[in-house]
Amino acid sequence: MTATTTADTSGSRAAGATDGAPGAVHRIRIPLRLSDFVGSHVNNVRFQEFSQDARLRWFREKFDVPGSRVPIALARWLEIDFRRVVGMGVPEVWVDVQVLRVGRTSYTMRTAIGSDATGDEPCAIVDTVLVVTDADEVTTMEITPEERAALLGVE
Repeated sequence: MTATTTADTSGSRAAGATDGAPGAVHRIRIPLRLSDFVGSHVNNVRFQEFSQDARLRWFREKFDVPGSRVPIALARWLEIDFRRVVGMGVPEVWVDVQVLRVGRTSYTMRTAIGSDATGDEPCAIVDTVLVVTDADEVTTMEITPEERAALLGVE
């Protein structure tokens, strides 16, 4: 599966991002496969997978730079608000990825999922709280100032 990414150019850096305001929105496109559909619409389970795929791609782009520490983050909580279906025949979905909040050891990400065929309003919104851990995936780690800046898109 090949996904493409574009940044929201209407405001690539959220005003006040250093004091806890949400980060910029980044749009990622994910092609659909026949196996994504059940009946005449995309299977609801796939929305969580689209969200995860978009988050992982976003992370690679943010943290895959020399000298960076890619934080291991485990999903602690996830909520999906299904708003409408993505119908059969749609070639791809768009996923808008945004960090809403960065705390001491966790952060909240939102992914809004839609398609060009359904317009600008998302078909589903997925909010996920991720906890940063050590390599053992048990020990909680504090988010460094550098990681906070990268998560919020502050340069």
